[in-house]
Amino acid sequence: MPSGLTKATKEQLIGKLKQVLSRASDVVVEELLESVLMKPGAPPSDTLAERLLNEKCTPNEIHMALIYCRNALLMIQMQSPDNQDFQTLNRLLIHYDRMTSFLVQATEKKHEQTWKVLQAEFLKEGHAHLLERAISHWSRKKEITLYNYYREIPVSVLTKLVHTGRDGFVIEMKKNDLAPLLSASNDGISAYTRLPDSELSIQLFAHEVTRNTLHWRYGEFLPLSREKRRDVRVQSSTLIYISLDDPEQQHWHGTVMDLSASGLGISFKCDKPFQVGDILEFSVILRGNQVTGKGAACWVHGGKGHYRAGLDIEHEQESFTHFNNEVTRREKNLMGELKLKGVPDCLITG
Repeated sequence: MPSGLTKATKEQLIGKLKQVLSRASDVVVEELLESVLMKPGAPPSDTLAERLLNEKCTPNEIHMALIYCRNALLMIQMQSPDNQDFQTLNRLLIHYDRMTSFLVQATEKKHEQTWKVLQAEFLKEGHAHLLERAISHWSRKKEITLYNYYREIPVSVLTKLVHTGRDGFVIEMKKNDLAPLLSASNDGISAYTRLPDSELSIQLFAHEVTRNTLHWRYGEFLPLSREKRRDVRVQSSTLIYISLDDPEQQHWHGTVMDLSASGLGISFKCDKPFQVGDILEFSVILRGNQVTGKGAACWVHGGKGHYRAGLDIEHEQESFTHFNNEVTRREKNLMGELKLKGVPDCLITG
């Protein structure tokens, strides 16, 4: 305890702090005084400011309390016989500055937490409003489109609604239609549907199955950002090599990761990649046929010699036909794999 800090002085300080921090509990006020006055050489607690903020004390009130403690301590030190101990005074000032720094950090943290909570509540209310509007829309139409993806091929089915509610909806049971849809999901029990007039979809879970109906339960909201191409995209299950050239006769070689009738996703290694917007001539072999054409680089990602890129193909009839035929062939093969999976367990055991 600093010399000169009597029991009466301590009680006076606590009384003043309680006036400044009127919403704080007695325990926290005494802890603050203990931290600032009683153990000035010890590191201050970074949680003390957080506790004061959680007890509805404002940052300004806490700052005023710290200033009062600092000034009171300086007066006590100056009135004490050993008032020439400047090292002690300097140490106390550093201690106060650290307490103030912790207050600033705690205030920023509290503000960030509050903002995140408000943002989450705002989004929650907004999503709830969108869902209410979607339920009304589906109820009027008496139908709903469900979809999933299988190796980036959309599998969708239009089903007739039996009932809509806040927790979910009920559809007519048609196993042959729903088997590919549910098989396309990783768990075999979920699907998605788009919210009308919004950029969101909502995840659905098969909740209860009867002989004639399937009950779906609403899940999480998800952005509609999975598929941005205007044409169906399929993954390249077998290696397709591609060569690229620009007008300056620079060359790149790589492999096709996925393809659609209007675009290619490619992977390649090089020291210096081409840039977004560059017009490139390409050449690939599809089913024994050499297909050539031009395309614009719409994105390039990567580094350290490994890159991925998207190529938007110019619509030349010959190349478009080859790519479209290849996509159709692969899509049929993948859908055939779905049919071989049969009806999911959730539909059989319902």
